[in-house]
Amino acid sequence: MFRVKVDSSELDKILKNTVEYSTGYLFGIEETKKNFYEELADCTIDTLNKYIDSQAKVDPEKLHHVYEWNMLGNQQGRLFEFTSSLNKNGIRIDGKFLESKTISDNATEPFPNKAYVMENAITVEISPKNSDVLVFESGDQTVFTTNTIYVEHPGGPHVENGFGDTINNFFEQYFTYAILQPILNKLSKGI
Repeated sequence: MFRVKVDSSELDKILKNTVEYSTGYLFGIEETKKNFYEELADCTIDTLNKYIDSQAKVDPEKLHHVYEWNMLGNQQGRLFEFTSSLNKNGIRIDGKFLESKTISDNATEPFPNKAYVMENAITVEISPKNSDVLVFESGDQTVFTTNTIYVEHPGGPHVENGFGDTINNFFEQYFTYAILQPILNKLSKGI
């Protein structure tokens, strides 16, 4: 029987350096991927906001409810907000409606949940508050009533899911073809 003694300290050192380099390289790739996803999420939200603003100006009957009164398509008047988060599957974008703080031309107080109520076509019940009589304009006539009235489509018939449809349109058509396709084409050509 014989024994061989090998000094593996140099090999151990090389392997350790290789593992550390590989780990650092993989960490760098993950960090770069994370940064890319964060930038993509920010770009997506910015583009989505601008898209909604422009669509509101093109089709005000569909999107007036997601802006403060008399601020249609204006970013300072948005009654919606998007945030993003990263998870193991990629990017998640969430949105929420904000409360309205302005007062319409024919009201005396804000309609705080106007975006949510109108988007979801929630019937609004209006009753006299400081009087026995409710007074409002309907067309060119002034109406007086002691009854509660119900508004089935607050904001009009076109607003129901108008915001949701606009977001779907953005992701299914505009974003896919106008934004992502040119980027994917460049990446596939190695440009």
